[in-house]
Amino acid sequence: MSYTKVGVKEIALRAGVSIGTVDRVLHERGGVSAETKASIEAIVAELGYKPNVLARHLSRNREYILHVLLPKADQDSGYWGLCLKGIEASKTELAAYGAKVEIDEFDRYDRKGCRKVLDRVVKDPGDGLLIAPVLPEELRAALCRLPSELPYVFFDGTLPEADPFASIGQDSLKAGRTAGRLMSLLTPGATRILAINAHAEDRHIRNRIEGFRNFFSELAASGVPVPRIEVVDAEGIDDDAKRDSVFERLFSSGPTVGGILVPNASGHLVAEWLEGRSLKKGCALLAWDLVPANEACLRSGSIDCIISQKPFEQGRLGLSLILRKVVGGTPTPGRFDLPIEIWFKENLPA
Repeated sequence: MSYTKVGVKEIALRAGVSIGTVDRVLHERGGVSAETKASIEAIVAELGYKPNVLARHLSRNREYILHVLLPKADQDSGYWGLCLKGIEASKTELAAYGAKVEIDEFDRYDRKGCRKVLDRVVKDPGDGLLIAPVLPEELRAALCRLPSELPYVFFDGTLPEADPFASIGQDSLKAGRTAGRLMSLLTPGATRILAINAHAEDRHIRNRIEGFRNFFSELAASGVPVPRIEVVDAEGIDDDAKRDSVFERLFSSGPTVGGILVPNASGHLVAEWLEGRSLKKGCALLAWDLVPANEACLRSGSIDCIISQKPFEQGRLGLSLILRKVVGGTPTPGRFDLPIEIWFKENLPA
């Protein structure tokens, strides 16, 4: 096993032996007295040094093939491009450890095309997979055809029936509750709030809306007056005609809309629609994901608050985890819940 150079040097100093002697003990090469070996091992345990599994395998000159599957970088207002940047950063770092990363982008709105990509990867899956589980039906069928021992990691969502080595993302129910609390602060006295569901099959988006509604339901149960929460089916909201149809209907009937929740990266589209019709005043808009268009709207005030799920970190961490599993058989870490980041105009970086 390999240890950091500084760690080996410190161990040697404490034990009063050479670095070479420490190295022989750490790598179990023999040639060291039982007393010295025991002393070095005690110091290792005391200092809590751990083996650098990646460095150990680097010396074996073995190439590892990892596959990444995610929607096209420009889809969902560029959200996947932020994930891809994290993946590319990790790809560069991991190249030194003999990892070759193959990235497959697919059109998340083209099921047939997605199946073709999945079929190709299933035939030659390499050593491990990093997957964004955005099309559950297609992905579920592909996972059943993978070798049972092949490790894979999910990011930006989960698939309940699957058994990933790890999954990375937000706790979507908690994030939805956080959105509910924020909306209650942004809309005192509101009687009607909309929750826009643009991706009905995405479990984490449904959970955000559920958490959002649960927050207000619990307020109501405690006797606090709450607004009516309307969940709006807005599949295809990226299309101008669809967006016009949905929002014109919503704003032409019923009580005044006091707030809108957009639990995905399409917040800027709603902001532009409201601003174009001078309807933003008196209507709070809370959106997800700090994609460039959403950030611009937050700076201008047409979006009031954004919750971020740290897509760059999801991509970067996911690729690192799958390589560590493939290289060293690291025990299953389970679920990684990333922090719920809250952005207002005032705390955006300059």
